[in-house]
Amino acid sequence: MIVPDPNYRPNPLRAVYVLGRIDQQMADRLTPQILRLQHANREPITVYIDSRGGDVAAQELILRLLNASNQDSEPPCQLITVVTNRAASAAADLLSAGDYAIAYPESTLLYHGSRQPVLDPVTVEYGSALTESLKMSNHQSAMDLARRAEGRFMFRFVTSRAEFPAVRQRLSNSSLTDLESFLEFTSSQLSTRASKLFRRARDRHHRYDELVAKCLVKAFKGRKYLSKATPPPPAKVQAAVMQKIIDFEVQEHKKDASWTFFNGGIARLSEGFLLLQEYIVSTQSQQFKNLCERWGHFVLTRQETDELNAIASAAARRSARVEKVSPHFAPLWSFFVALCHTLQEGEENYLMALDAFWLGLIDEVLGQDLRTRRILMEARPDPEAQSPVAEPEQRSAGR
Repeated sequence: MIVPDPNYRPNPLRAVYVLGRIDQQMADRLTPQILRLQHANREPITVYIDSRGGDVAAQELILRLLNASNQDSEPPCQLITVVTNRAASAAADLLSAGDYAIAYPESTLLYHGSRQPVLDPVTVEYGSALTESLKMSNHQSAMDLARRAEGRFMFRFVTSRAEFPAVRQRLSNSSLTDLESFLEFTSSQLSTRASKLFRRARDRHHRYDELVAKCLVKAFKGRKYLSKATPPPPAKVQAAVMQKIIDFEVQEHKKDASWTFFNGGIARLSEGFLLLQEYIVSTQSQQFKNLCERWGHFVLTRQETDELNAIASAAARRSARVEKVSPHFAPLWSFFVALCHTLQEGEENYLMALDAFWLGLIDEVLGQDLRTRRILMEARPDPEAQSPVAEPEQRSAGR
């Protein structure tokens, strides 16, 4: 029997409406509404969205208000975000920040790279500084999106695993990894436009693999300073990596007589170095370790689970769990990071509601017969029973 769960169902009676351009005026208008809802009780708040985006600072202000605790330090209200027509730019970020994100069937999402209006003439120095600033902004936006949507992406992976044998059979390739099977299955669900973006993300992920295997591993191979108690200066390590990237690029273009470092090569070096840094930061982050802890039971064998449970120290147990799970999830996580970076680059990256669902950016498309957390939670016969799929983390007032 289905028992409706208010944590997963929009409620227009406890809702605010983000309609039109997001700016300070909208934040001023929504502030008293949000405060009244939070003061009344701590039940979920629904945020209906139909916006082309706008001021990021105003969007963050609205989100901070929605995530506020109270004087009793109670957890923030559960946020159910719903795009009714469109959620673009800052509005798409607001949609992804919901604890449960829903889209109407014909709605659209739009992601793009950071933008900075320039009114004055641009010098070389200012242009260089602006480029670096925009790159850092894109990186931060991508990692924020990954943090907010990682649970959706992992849920999509876990609930798609039953399809992997059919994918391997269809492609007559029994050696496909889980990641490869997942990417093939997901690709088959996407629209033509979303498929192009997905291919760009796969290319970016493939570039990670190339750079790690041909540059990072070679740069560290035989380096005695890695085993020293005192780590070397970061610049020394980076120089070793950069030298391998230079060697890699020269080898890649050895048959192209017109290729030079002056003619596009420097840009490739910079891009390669940043991609490697992107990969390293994402796979060594606390975010990734938390993901391994939260979802690791899906890939651990019974014997491995018993071995972990036998470790007395909780800290040692967590560390051992991450070590065992990392090889399974590192490729999946690095692909998702590549996807989030791809979404945050370029001019216009449009997605239909179903595309956003399959890419793990939203939880549900209204009226569609799809596997969702809501259906899983509402179908549980005993509310105290253990869910077969990890539930979202309990929200804390310190968030």
